[in-house]
Amino acid sequence: MSEFLYGINPAFEAIRAGRRQVIRLYLSQGSEQNPRLRKLAQVAEKYQVPVEAVDKSSLFDLCQTREHQGCVLETGPFPYTPFAEMLGEKRLVLLDNIEDPHNVGAVARSAEALGWRNLLLPRRGCPLLLPSVVKAAAGACEFLQVAVNCASNQYVKIALEEGYTVVSLDGAGPIALEDVRSLQLEKILLVVGGENAGVSQFILNHSTHIAAIRQSGRINSLNASVAAALALYLLA
Repeated sequence: MSEFLYGINPAFEAIRAGRRQVIRLYLSQGSEQNPRLRKLAQVAEKYQVPVEAVDKSSLFDLCQTREHQGCVLETGPFPYTPFAEMLGEKRLVLLDNIEDPHNVGAVARSAEALGWRNLLLPRRGCPLLLPSVVKAAAGACEFLQVAVNCASNQYVKIALEEGYTVVSLDGAGPIALEDVRSLQLEKILLVVGGENAGVSQFILNHSTHIAAIRQSGRINSLNASVAAALALYLLA
């Protein structure tokens, strides 16, 4: 079944990554006047991707959004990776109770930029790599290994058995994230919770460390993706 990725960066990165089947690139008529779309067309030609010029209403019909930036890429589904194949990697990040596609995409973008190549999504309760997530990630998720075959609790149980240190982010955590960094841990599973529910109680109970990002502002709150980016940077 085809997926329709929209936005210049997602289309560019999906073609460049070469992990999905790429079927066709649809560009808005007159796209040769836009330098970024012109470059995208050149990349598609280099990778032998068929290009078709269509009107903007056709682009909307394909992706059901006006955020397409003049291009839609028809692809096959994202190739998910079984969790078992990630075990042994030094850094894993798990998203627990995160329901907003934009937060999932933003975390994926930060993870790729900071060298965390392995993203764990629970099989229920979290958006998969839908086109909206790929757009929010600016295509960065095309270069990640992403697992979706376990529940959050299962990921944590297996990681502990495999010798990972489980670090969960929580505003009331008893240890500062900077102190976790000073431990120089070898294998880390970082758990990031949603803004409303946070990390589930089961995972908190089984975490090696519950870490807080110390704040000094009057509003004691960080967006989930911002908190994740800070943790990904400090624990990379």
